[in-house]
Amino acid sequence: MASTSSTLAPQDESGIVSALNGIVTKTDVIAEAIRTGNHIDVILVRGGSDTGCLAAVNNRSAGGEPRNADCGAPTLQQMISQVGGAQPGIPQVKLPEFTSVPANSAKWARRGGWLVVAINTKYLIAGDAGEKGWICLKNAPLVSANYIPHPNPVTAPGGKTLPNAD
Repeated sequence: MASTSSTLAPQDESGIVSALNGIVTKTDVIAEAIRTGNHIDVILVRGGSDTGCLAAVNNRSAGGEPRNADCGAPTLQQMISQVGGAQPGIPQVKLPEFTSVPANSAKWARRGGWLVVAINTKYLIAGDAGEKGWICLKNAPLVSANYIPHPNPVTAPGGKTLPNAD
């Protein structure tokens, strides 16, 4: 069931990341499910703003848009745009990118908190290899979603959030 708070007890960033390590699906398990086509539900995490995370929780979709069980995974071109950035003549469209390594989500979680999701691997394509990223479409349905507020969210000067996220 989707919720806006967590049952995780830790109240500091490192404690939350440590607790997430115990529930997030390991990278090799996700890669194997995608490679073989034996799709499974996996647990992933990303950091994001309150607004973006809560939209995902409330709509039970990766990017907060109306769910579409027929959306499939992003295309190779969409993945290249997400990971590589804007290309000449092709506008960049940011897609939700989750990670299988909770520590990689901490910097983005400082914008508001963590979005922890269960999603089927049929909606995922490998993203940023260094971040152990997994990209999906904004309307990819979630099995479940949970938002964990960051205990000490930080914004840049002027109240601006980190660029190029969500």
